[in-house]
Amino acid sequence: MQLRTLILQKHHDGVWIACLVLVCLSIIIQFGLAWILYVLVKGDIRNPQKQTKLEQYNTFAFSIIAIVSIINVIINILMLTTNPKSFLDDRTLELLQQQQQQQKLK
Repeated sequence: MQLRTLILQKHHDGVWIACLVLVCLSIIIQFGLAWILYVLVKGDIRNPQKQTKLEQYNTFAFSIIAIVSIINVIINILMLTTNPKSFLDDRTLELLQQQQQQQKLK
């Protein structure tokens, strides 16, 4: 949803670029997390030789989940600072501003 919202924006500024980079980073990290979780599911926890390695993967997966959560919170904070008018093209913005000026004159 966040990526779709960014793609629909017409005005691209520094905050937009930062959000786009963070969303892409979050998606890439989540693919890595999916792979780690797959390894955990396929691992045999009853095998004492593999328990240590699986525990390390589990701890690493938890850390990645925490990092993704923090990244997503930052993305949401940055997207709150986005002006809703940034979804409009330049011509629509001009028309909107003209209407607002006409209403002020009345």
